[in-house]
Amino acid sequence: MQRHWLVMALVLISVSCAHSKRAPEAELPKYEHVFQKPLTEALAVTRQLLEEQGYTFEDTEDPNQLVTTWSEPDRAGSRNTTFTRYLVTGIAVAPRQSVVRIFRMTQQTTGNDAEWKKLWWKVYLERQEQVSNPFVKDVNFDQDDAQTKRLSMLRGAQHGTRDLDLEQALTLRLESAPSVEVLAGNVAEDKRPTAVRAPEFYLDRWQAEAPVEGPCTTPVRGLPELLHPGLTLLIGEQLGSNEVPDVVGHVVCQAAQTGLAVVLGLSLPETEQARVDRYLASPGAPADQDALLEGRFWTRTYQDGRSSRAIMDLIDRARALRAAGLRVTVVAYDTDVLNGSARDAAQAGVWTKRRAAKPDEVQVVLAGNTHTQLEKGTQWDPSFTPMAHLMKEDRSLVVLEMSYAQGTRWGCDLDRDSKLVCGIVGATPAPRVAARAGLSPYIQLREGSATEGLQGLLYVGQLTPSLPALLGPRADPPKD
Repeated sequence: MQRHWLVMALVLISVSCAHSKRAPEAELPKYEHVFQKPLTEALAVTRQLLEEQGYTFEDTEDPNQLVTTWSEPDRAGSRNTTFTRYLVTGIAVAPRQSVVRIFRMTQQTTGNDAEWKKLWWKVYLERQEQVSNPFVKDVNFDQDDAQTKRLSMLRGAQHGTRDLDLEQALTLRLESAPSVEVLAGNVAEDKRPTAVRAPEFYLDRWQAEAPVEGPCTTPVRGLPELLHPGLTLLIGEQLGSNEVPDVVGHVVCQAAQTGLAVVLGLSLPETEQARVDRYLASPGAPADQDALLEGRFWTRTYQDGRSSRAIMDLIDRARALRAAGLRVTVVAYDTDVLNGSARDAAQAGVWTKRRAAKPDEVQVVLAGNTHTQLEKGTQWDPSFTPMAHLMKEDRSLVVLEMSYAQGTRWGCDLDRDSKLVCGIVGATPAPRVAARAGLSPYIQLREGSATEGLQGLLYVGQLTPSLPALLGPRADPPKD
């Protein structure tokens, strides 16, 4: 009997040990994440992230690597100490694509405080052995030169593991920042020549037959519970995706199909309103699409995502809904001559005045997520007053932040030389809005979210980039 219990105990101990050890492959990502950033920019942000945590850097011969200095251990305790440093390696995949790996390096030294005084002579012998003839070359480890540092780094037991938490923080910093919006009134631009467009450039909804099942083919779960006359739905987005305008189109269609009058607010300058109105009243043929795109907003040198192919398609969808007999209109509520809080005040004024004139209209307003914050202030401007903050007195206001899966989008950003660069960029959601791909669109309200500057989530799926409308249709990027 005693032997039986002894065997069981040994089995339990072995199983416990097996499960307590973390498999090495668990410390490695299954796939490497490719940033839509030049390597120099990605490494510069990595350096900034580590500097904010108190680390300093050593010089490296390889410009694609960063190495922090060894952290000083607490010398007040045991002589068993662990030194820590970070090694960052970067890989340039393409001119605007890069991979960054962050390794946490540790070096352990052991001692015995109780016997330290008795073993002092062994310590001196070890020291003499270390400096006597390492690598067949006399080395003084007290010297502060590069060769000595390289040799000294090889002494002792060292371990390195991927710091996935720090890599995730880097990903969020590079790919979860608010979208940059380019105001044409502040940018000097050259006149672009008129493009010669091929037939495949144009949207073909104008010649398609109306669906038998009706214009609204994709319901948005959770929307019917919110709908009522006078609802103001403010949707914050990361600019330049296919998915957000597509889901917003479903929201507008579903709301209008109930018989409510719906206005779709788009972040286009008010100077585009006349062109939008003419397009909504047109058949949407190629000549009508050409006329819509003649505005300065669509032909800017820097396209920030507000003038994407998906936004053009959303306007065309609103035109088709009107043609189907639904009460839908589109308002261009932005301005390209104001900045900061003054710009948001003008945006909010459009909707508060319209609400006073049309109290029963459902307002579906699409805006960059900086403008949909309920609280004042941003990281770069503590005094900034966003549009949503100025509208929060409206008791029917519901603010939705888009929930999405990691992907890519079209956007603009400043490079390290403060030059504006527009192109495909990464889109990584913060934990509070992250979701898996492949679900149908839905709205989820969050309790107590008003204090967080957010009242709910609108799930849109995995993001893919929507290029500027003038570039025409593009095939979706390959998916894993």
